[in-house]
Amino acid sequence: MIKKTLMTVAVGAFVLASFGTPAQAGHCPKDVKKINAAMSKMDKAKMSMAKDAAAKGMALHKAKKHGESIKVLHETMEKYGIKH
Repeated sequence: MIKKTLMTVAVGAFVLASFGTPAQAGHCPKDVKKINAAMSKMDKAKMSMAKDAAAKGMALHKAKKHGESIKVLHETMEKYGIKH
C-alpha cells in the first residue's frame, strides 16, 4: 500500500514537473504587463521598486527559471495591490 502511494506521488511529481514549466512560461510576461500598467498610478519610489521587480522577473523568465520568476512577480503584485 505504501509502495503504491509513493509510486503514485512520484509519477504525479514527474508529470507536474514536465508539463508545469511550459505552462508557467507564458504567465511571466502577462504579470509583467500588469505591473507595468499599474506603475502609472504609483509614486516615484514605488514605481522604481516595481520596475526593478518586473525587470528581475523577466530576467528569471528569460533564464527559464519560471517558478522563481512567478514568485517574484506575484510578491510584487501582492505588495502593490495588483490583481493577477
